[in-house]
Amino acid sequence: MCSNSAMPSESSARQSNRRTVAEMMPHEVPWSWQALAILALAIVGTVVTNESAVIHRPPTELVEPARIDLNFGTQEQLESLPGIGPALAKAIIEARPFATAEELTRVRGVGLKLLEKLRPLIQAAPGRRTADTR
Repeated sequence: MCSNSAMPSESSARQSNRRTVAEMMPHEVPWSWQALAILALAIVGTVVTNESAVIHRPPTELVEPARIDLNFGTQEQLESLPGIGPALAKAIIEARPFATAEELTRVRGVGLKLLEKLRPLIQAAPGRRTADTR
């Protein structure tokens, strides 16, 4: 007969069979651990995606503002330009159409200095004079 001391106990045999998750094959990992890993990856993926979208978004100061068209801009839009008041806006509307922004200098009160200040803010799209902006 064997003594109890010669045979390994059942609890010590179980302990020697325990392995870490890294030692397990993928099909041996409990489903709850797999679900937890998938959830963690989904959260990390969402955070990384949202952060990269913020990083790659162009800064607002680099976005070019919309230009006001000399041929179709309203009185209020023209008055919003620096150096253009109500009388000058009305004179611009009456002098329409403009083929280019440089033709704005034919309006009395608009010189080369004012034109240079307005150049990045205006455009002159080809077209007809519109009656609704008078």
